[in-house]
Amino acid sequence: MARVTIKDVAQKAGVSITTVSRVLNDKKVDEYMRKETKNRILQAIKDLNFKPDKRAQSLRGLRTKIIGLVIPNRLDPYFEQLAAAVEQVCYKEGYGVLLCSSQNSIERESVYIDLLERQKVDAIILSTVGLKKDELNNLIERGIPIVLVDEDVPGVNAPAVFANNYMGGCQATQYLIDLGHRRISFVTGSMNPLSSKDRLRGGCETLKKNGLEPDRELIKERDCTYESGFEAGKQLLRESRDDFTAIFCSNDLMAFGAMQAIREKGMKVPDDYSIVGFDDMYFSSISSPQLTTVAQPLKEMATQAFKSIKEEISENPPREKKHHFLDTRLVVRESCRKL
Repeated sequence: MARVTIKDVAQKAGVSITTVSRVLNDKKVDEYMRKETKNRILQAIKDLNFKPDKRAQSLRGLRTKIIGLVIPNRLDPYFEQLAAAVEQVCYKEGYGVLLCSSQNSIERESVYIDLLERQKVDAIILSTVGLKKDELNNLIERGIPIVLVDEDVPGVNAPAVFANNYMGGCQATQYLIDLGHRRISFVTGSMNPLSSKDRLRGGCETLKKNGLEPDRELIKERDCTYESGFEAGKQLLRESRDDFTAIFCSNDLMAFGAMQAIREKGMKVPDDYSIVGFDDMYFSSISSPQLTTVAQPLKEMATQAFKSIKEEISENPPREKKHHFLDTRLVVRESCRKL
């Protein structure tokens, strides 16, 4: 279906394109424009579901130099660090950032994206909690430049920047195997995001490459919070046959929750169980014991995301939307021991 243009609105309302443009840009039209004319334009916009082309506005020199950033949870230290990295890059380039936290709600995420569109941001950096391909492509077709960060959505016509989560899962699991661990539990995030799937896939395939078979009973799917890591840890300790020796958690928050469950059982990390996290949050290096984890390159992710935005809002945006996989890095600390 052809995209509705400002010309279509003008024809339906029986006015000039300039008149529609004045209403769209909140010009002070009430002083000289008849209320009936203005209402007719607003009704035409509603009837046609017209959405202004922000990219076209940018090419006319109407850029706001504001970037929208939508993350799942601003209270999660990982996303707090990601937001800080994005803000720092944008600030250096003379751009402001409007931060929205979806609280892991798809509905709230959609509301914030609509808000950012109405605020006429130049582009949106999005870490989605579950928007589908068609929903995102519809936004892009309406002229909203989007760059996916941290989380990929296959089939979306937008550039994406994220860490190689599969690599991170391999790195963490291979490290535990090299220490002599053979029965490894995986406490993973929801299988809806691709990142959780890739981290678990990397772990399971690394076991197989080493002649070991993943045990479905030792895989616990949770929601990436401290509380869910604690509950998963308690469940593993309650159900275990005392034959697993290590836990790989899909993020550091869950790792700290699992560590607390072990402590409450009167056991210790790493004496009784070794634990590896994912994200390398800022307090992972000051915990007791200090957490071994997989680090994501947040500064590089933020820099590449902004670079992709500049390309998207340029006069000649690239037709091929590149996906940038950035390497993860294992950070060895104190939470694992050699058997």
